[in-house]
Amino acid sequence: MRVFRYNEDQLPVLCFTLIFCCDLLVYTCVDNVWALAAWTLVGIFPKGCACAFSHHHQHVSTFKSIWLNRALEQMYALQTGVASNAWVLHHALGHHVNYLDQAKDESGWTDDDGSTMGWFKYTVWNTLQAYPRAWHVGRRYPSHQRVLLVSALFITALVTGVTLFRPLPGLFVFILPMLISLFATVYATHGHHAGKSTDTHFVACNNIMHGVYNIATGNLGYHTAHHYRPGVHWSRLPALHATIEAKIPADCYVPADLPYTLGDHAKALVSSMRRLVTF
Repeated sequence: MRVFRYNEDQLPVLCFTLIFCCDLLVYTCVDNVWALAAWTLVGIFPKGCACAFSHHHQHVSTFKSIWLNRALEQMYALQTGVASNAWVLHHALGHHVNYLDQAKDESGWTDDDGSTMGWFKYTVWNTLQAYPRAWHVGRRYPSHQRVLLVSALFITALVTGVTLFRPLPGLFVFILPMLISLFATVYATHGHHAGKSTDTHFVACNNIMHGVYNIATGNLGYHTAHHYRPGVHWSRLPALHATIEAKIPADCYVPADLPYTLGDHAKALVSSMRRLVTF
């Protein structure tokens, strides 16, 4: 019997589960504040990737079993700060429905005067508003809202308990990464949409075609395709993108930022050194 709905989810789930097991090991065994801080820093990138796959999961659930999905969501919540159905309500039933209308968009990027918010103001404001807006959307979807409430209370109680039991490990292994990941998730949304036209799906998103970026984020760089058909599994987004590519203008493609371009910079450096040596 198949457990996963799509086989492509097997490797990401394995990777994030291993990271979570490392979190538990560090929480249990490490007391040195510098070692804990180092683990927090080391975990920023993989937990940032977990944010992307948590997002994908709440668009298209990973497992066929609802109980396995709920268990996965609690693990993701401890890595990303996003509880069960928070993405469903705020993002799938909110942002995706309203992003072409900045007066309604749950991830709105315009200021009161209609200008584009800077990334810092956008990120702070929308991070603070993330759960209230998810709850507000949940008024129209009470079954999803109940799941969000139970998950948020469970995660809050669990993190509070483990932090009271071991304060420094609780802070560095769970609380700080959850806050950083949530902040980083909102920041990424600014890059996907801020300043774009809201006339149609095909002009309202920035796309990133960088290979490493799309491996790490589950093809989140194919953002127009994702908004065009949000129910399409992340592994199918490149194929969907190919069918609409002609409708996407050139200014809707942007380069990847660090750390995804580290390999490109390293190759350029090696190439420059070779030219110097040859000369």
